[in-house]
Amino acid sequence: MYMIKTILLLNPVYVTLFWAIILNITSDKDNAARNFLGKFMIFAFVIYFSHYIFYNSFIHIYMYIDPIYQLSSLLVFPLYTIYLKILTTDNKFIFSIHLKYLIAPIILILLYIAGFFYTPSETLKLWLFNRSLESDLLSVEYLKIINILIKITFLGQLVYLMYLSSSEIRKFRIKIQEIYSDEIQGKRDNLQQMNVVMIITGCSSIILALLGREYFKDIHVGISIASITFSTLLFVVGYLGYNQISLQFNIKEGEYNNQIKENNEISSLQLRKLNNKMTELFEVEKVYLNENLTIMDIASITGTNRTYISHLINQNHNQNFCTFVNTYRLKEVRSYIMTDPDCTNAVLAEKCGFSSTDSLKRIVKNMTGKSVSELKTEITNELHKET
Repeated sequence: MYMIKTILLLNPVYVTLFWAIILNITSDKDNAARNFLGKFMIFAFVIYFSHYIFYNSFIHIYMYIDPIYQLSSLLVFPLYTIYLKILTTDNKFIFSIHLKYLIAPIILILLYIAGFFYTPSETLKLWLFNRSLESDLLSVEYLKIINILIKITFLGQLVYLMYLSSSEIRKFRIKIQEIYSDEIQGKRDNLQQMNVVMIITGCSSIILALLGREYFKDIHVGISIASITFSTLLFVVGYLGYNQISLQFNIKEGEYNNQIKENNEISSLQLRKLNNKMTELFEVEKVYLNENLTIMDIASITGTNRTYISHLINQNHNQNFCTFVNTYRLKEVRSYIMTDPDCTNAVLAEKCGFSSTDSLKRIVKNMTGKSVSELKTEITNELHKET
């Protein structure tokens, strides 16, 4: 039974250690978000290693690592929040910007450690394994209060993460549409799935925190469920994070405004040349047939920056890059159906620049309100009327 318990307790330890190593050794300067997720996994590893020490009643060892465990517990949600920010709106971790997410955990852990110093070691050992311990010592009552504040903060962090994640997903999708011509290509992120998994992990952690670790100490079924749950969830977070794309074309609002100001100073002759080049690219060369087309490709071909291309498309066509490109692809779809009304969706997707039939169906539906088959029928009827 002891061996089974040990294996169960070590499962999330191995999972978090595995991803901490993988995400950190595959360091990629172009994917700062993934690298930062590796730091998150280090703290998650500390949490589950601490659980292993606690549930095996290594009292003398746990006494010294409990403050580290508490700090790690308080940091996991803020670290994941920073990961979201790096992935969606920021380019990298910047201490002066992201410190605000870490202040509360740092203050709480300093208050917690203060209680450690003023509590006799024997009493402290008893309290660490029985948080409901009755004692006349003021330091024990103080630790109980701080422990409640830690749980409240932990819950507040989860609620904030739930709010932030939905907000950041919206921002991420907007940026994808500004950069990629195929939104599905751009959304080979697993951000939404990651957030769902992370929130489930957080809710499970809240349940564990409210019940108290002491509750599970002698309940092997509870330990088994918790071990399997957290091991699975954290493995999924690591896997999705490892495969998550990162937008490396982000610029700060101030930089964007400066670039627009600079671009507005371009002469009318240069503007006409750029417009002509854009027209040639899309109407003659049909660059939109490239399913992997991005705004950076257009910027490179035209010899300008992606911010100006985006601004130009928005100003002249009132569209983002994704919609602009797919407008041309939809025209190509209509044209191809006229020449071959019986063509399959797979052929249409391949010939008209879509990465998949799913992408074709989604774009046609979003831009026309019709399914591909309905669009074929409409075009076929129009051809019959003309004849």
